[in-house]
Amino acid sequence: MKKLLRIVVLGLFLSGCAYEYEPPKPDFAGTLGSYNYEVYLKYREWGGCEAVLNLKNNNSKIQTVYVELTAFDDKGKNVDMTNFIISNLSKNETAERDSAFTRVSCYDIKKLRISIKDY
Repeated sequence: MKKLLRIVVLGLFLSGCAYEYEPPKPDFAGTLGSYNYEVYLKYREWGGCEAVLNLKNNNSKIQTVYVELTAFDDKGKNVDMTNFIISNLSKNETAERDSAFTRVSCYDIKKLRISIKDY
């Protein structure tokens, strides 16, 4: 009986520790023109906020893209800006780039404006 009780308790303990992995969800995502974008915000060890951009070219023939991210706080005040230049981005390809907001913490970013320009 003691062995059975131990097995049941151990089984419940091990099943309670298991979890399904969920990939992180983007902080900001959407479609702009011919591009789908996802922006992930991560805290940096030495201050500021790192922005990781995933940009997918859906159907644009132009392969060089300039992306600008502007961060706003909860009052709508422009608090920081960062940018990316992505080259050789063909149709149906996805590029991942990272850059940093140096003057603001991730916690303070409530809204993000993204501008995408083809060159």
